[in-house]
Amino acid sequence: MRLSVLVVSRTAALINRLCDSLDAACSLAPIDCEILCSWNGSDAEEAQIRNSSRYDFHIAQRVPYHFATNMNSLAALAGGEVLMLANDDLILDPGCVDAAMKLLGSRPNIGLVGALLRDDMGFLSHAGINFDLRCSSYHLLDRVLPVARIAEGLIPSAPVAAVTGALQWIERDAFLKHPFNSEYRVNGEDVELCLDVQQHLGQQVWLCAEASAIHNAETTRSQDPLQTGNSADQLRLRARTKHFLDQATGEQLRVLLEQQQRESQLLRNELQQECGNAKQLRLRLQEQETVLLSLREERLRLRDQLDARENCR
Repeated sequence: MRLSVLVVSRTAALINRLCDSLDAACSLAPIDCEILCSWNGSDAEEAQIRNSSRYDFHIAQRVPYHFATNMNSLAALAGGEVLMLANDDLILDPGCVDAAMKLLGSRPNIGLVGALLRDDMGFLSHAGINFDLRCSSYHLLDRVLPVARIAEGLIPSAPVAAVTGALQWIERDAFLKHPFNSEYRVNGEDVELCLDVQQHLGQQVWLCAEASAIHNAETTRSQDPLQTGNSADQLRLRARTKHFLDQATGEQLRVLLEQQQRESQLLRNELQQECGNAKQLRLRLQEQETVLLSLREERLRLRDQLDARENCR
């Protein structure tokens, strides 16, 4: 299947670095992959773009920055059957794209795939997204595990509630049916897309543990003073999440429950490994026990919902 890599940027150095990493991440022939960019930088900055990959790079539009709207426009112009939605501040690991594409095409019920991301300090920054008791989204195990622990295979490829829009793969036809909600000003459209895939398309969202990359979150947004503050986005996403959970099937609730169980077990394992430093352990224990308590309460709520729905059959 042909792939269209979609990216929004204003910084040549980031685009160049992303393109540098693409060849080792993707084995597709040059004819089967394109890179489309929505550019919001200066002419002088644009002149510094150097695409070192074997794939064609096109600035498809030059418009002001708004991630959801920019990505929707790029998707409409894309020629690939599969879209790779990417932030410009990524460094893709070798084989990353191949692994995600393989997983996306492996089962008809997989509608969207996300990646395992770490920061440049070597700590896990994204292993899927779940929801707390207020229906707020959060990144599982955010900066809890160092890269050495990730390499041990502790994070499996599995269905998840949602994945970050920093790096996603989805079939173009599916995305065009349910594009990003452009009412989000700063963020939230990526999580809502994941909910749409599950609720409206009847498919699953998967985390692909073999698709990994370095990502320094919000590098692009931090350069734009208009992309600060997102309380309205949070309220909108909470309402959308609550609607999803209220309408979720038993299988969709089971995915959330299993995801929280995996997170709880990994947190416990990590705490046990840190017992050599009592002071740090106490601080981490207080932080993680708060998270665990929230997870336990949410699991009970989800289990009650699941039992109620199964009893109605």
